Amino acid sequence: MTGLRSDARRNHEQLARAAVTALHREGHAVPMTTIAAEAGVGVGTLYRHFPSREDLLDELTRRSFERMLARLEAVGAEDAPATDLLRSFLTGVIADRDDLLLPSTGGPAVRTDATRAVQRRLHDAIGALLARGAADGTIRRPVDVWDIAWLGATLAPPGRPGPAWDEVAGRLLETYLAGLGAPPGPDPA
Repeated sequence: MTGLRSDARRNHEQLARAAVTALHREGHAVPMTTIAAEAGVGVGTLYRHFPSREDLLDELTRRSFERMLARLEAVGAEDAPATDLLRSFLTGVIADRDDLLLPSTGGPAVRTDATRAVQRRLHDAIGALLARGAADGTIRRPVDVWDIAWLGATLAPPGRPGPAWDEVAGRLLETYLAGLGAPPGPDPA
């Protein structure tokens, strides 16, 4: 998006925000004209920025992964136990839920190499955080990147009522994190 005039950048951002909101509300079949109208621009402007629905969905998904990766990298730079860092990361994901468009919460599947690369970097960063937790003793149960991805999807579905859901999600997160630190018990029979 570098090189765009300031009004073009503004339109691009308005379109992206309007698209995420409309997609959460109406699903993937939301008319492009609806997205343009909600962004306050004409449909021609939408198609100049996003030549196809697939281009729009891919950019929104990639941006969502980038946003979560930036949050995780910032959190991961802190000197704290891994479970505290995981708590900070997932609390941020919960807060951002209505701004994210992810495959695990009903968003589109990852289609392009560029988006797949960001997704892979995010998964690698989560894996590094889990390894850090195993090393510092705060994560004592077997858990993998996909467990955390699905936990995030469970705790951060778009469109949930604000403060009431935030409280429920916070309690669920604390329960999960407490379980990660518990010593493994016997294998279930």
